[in-house]
Amino acid sequence: MNIDIIPIKQLENGGEIMGKILTKIAVVICLLMLPFASAQANERKSYEMPRTEVAPIQESGTDRQYELYIKLPEDYAENTDARYPVIYTTDAEVHMDMLSGSTEFLMPEVIVVGISWQKNLGDERENASRFRDYSFVKHNNAELQERFHFGQASNHLSFIRNQVIKYVETNYRADPDERSYFGYSMGGGFGTFVLLSEPDTFKHYILGSPSRYQRAIDFFDDLEAKTAVQHKGQSANVFVSIGERENQMENMRTLTSLLKRRSGSGVALAGLEIIEDSDHGTAFPETVIRSVKWLAKLNTVTKPYLGQKLPGLTPEAFAPGLVSTDRWEYGGVFSPDMKEFYLLKDDEKEKTSFVVFQYESGEWRESVISQRVGQPFISPDGKTMHLGKRYKERTETGWSEIRNLGGQFEDIRVMRLTASTEGTYYFDEVGTDGDGQIRYSRLVDGKREDPRLASEAINTGTWLAHPFIAPDESYILWDGRREGGFGSSDIYLSFRQKDGSWGDAINLGDKINTDAWEASASVTPDGKYLFFHRMVSEGNVDIFWVDAQIVENLRAQQ
Repeated sequence: MNIDIIPIKQLENGGEIMGKILTKIAVVICLLMLPFASAQANERKSYEMPRTEVAPIQESGTDRQYELYIKLPEDYAENTDARYPVIYTTDAEVHMDMLSGSTEFLMPEVIVVGISWQKNLGDERENASRFRDYSFVKHNNAELQERFHFGQASNHLSFIRNQVIKYVETNYRADPDERSYFGYSMGGGFGTFVLLSEPDTFKHYILGSPSRYQRAIDFFDDLEAKTAVQHKGQSANVFVSIGERENQMENMRTLTSLLKRRSGSGVALAGLEIIEDSDHGTAFPETVIRSVKWLAKLNTVTKPYLGQKLPGLTPEAFAPGLVSTDRWEYGGVFSPDMKEFYLLKDDEKEKTSFVVFQYESGEWRESVISQRVGQPFISPDGKTMHLGKRYKERTETGWSEIRNLGGQFEDIRVMRLTASTEGTYYFDEVGTDGDGQIRYSRLVDGKREDPRLASEAINTGTWLAHPFIAPDESYILWDGRREGGFGSSDIYLSFRQKDGSWGDAINLGDKINTDAWEASASVTPDGKYLFFHRMVSEGNVDIFWVDAQIVENLRAQQ
């Protein structure tokens, strides 16, 4: 080894040479330390799913400890006014990864909640508690029954209903009307048990390759028969899947037939989804993707009403700057799924266009459909868009071309036509000099009857127009001029009486009606808000909205 000897005299000449020496030493030390730094950088740690929180939870009345894995949408922190749909899943330890990945792209605005297996069971099998929690009949093998305690699904359901859901909806902005369940294998069987015994637990059910051994089928058949009357009218959407190469296919078809028996009571079964060329294991990933796609089409918006701040009992302009501007906007209506908002809107050249705002991928997007058409109204089932005496029908690819009602309506001038769930039409017959009238036409045994005049309770006054019939026909809204009114046109309300007649007309009052022109009132399909338009100034008509509680308050006074 060669060592350079530096004379002391050189050191005495200044610190320049010493600085060079120290620099060389520092470089050598850094090189020697690199392996240690690299070792520290390579220390392993557990993976954490982004935007996911872990909440310990103990089942009441027991010492059973579980965990909830709660994954939040990317915009959860920013979108503070939104309430989000929730997907609950059992077998969280094996389901969360797939559900997280698929919802990230297919349903980005959803909360995913995984319910773990019991954490303090002490069994050598990590998933041992699922045999107890997800099963609804005892095992016929005494040794296995003694070890795993099969048949306690009802206890686990109570835990989920009374604790898990309550915890999530108390601590997070979860939409209680948009709960979904995902279960696979035994978890799918548990979901079937929930659907038949307490269907209101969730709105949407995904049952992947559910338990279908003969004792399970017999149990479900008996449970469905026992609870059918009790749960009549409780709606739910159901997705069922199975791998093409799985066994007990005939029992699977029996199970879906059993679920179809609930179709008359509000259960909508999407059919049996066959996962091609798949067995019980390989069908799982495809089940996740297909079911989330299905769910995304059903799910509600997280930015309802175009993301606007909700009004109270005092009317406010709807979506200022976006919908309500300094020009004419009128005839605004939502589709039944609340994902589309249609209106007639003037541009800067005072040209009226038929416009729609559509909710896609978490955002509202505006587009022009066509030039001016009749005032839009969408039937309660969402299948028909009425445009006065013309209409469009919903197809797989969108709305059809405009068609004419024809027949009894051919010679009637109609501005607005609305329809009830039973198919009854209420519409205005445009007159001259304010002598228009409100008419109706019922659907009797599948045939459209000739239009008739509504009763005098409605057809009193002048400029009668723009009726809105409630889906259940319990009330009707319209506008016109009457003695004692507030302005050029007021909005009125009448409730259906016990004998089927219409009650006295009720002016909606000075919060709704002013000395200006108010017209075209309707209530949103979810029943929460009343929309109407008002002439704010000459050449400026805006759409307003107000809490629909105003209708219920007047109903309570009857």
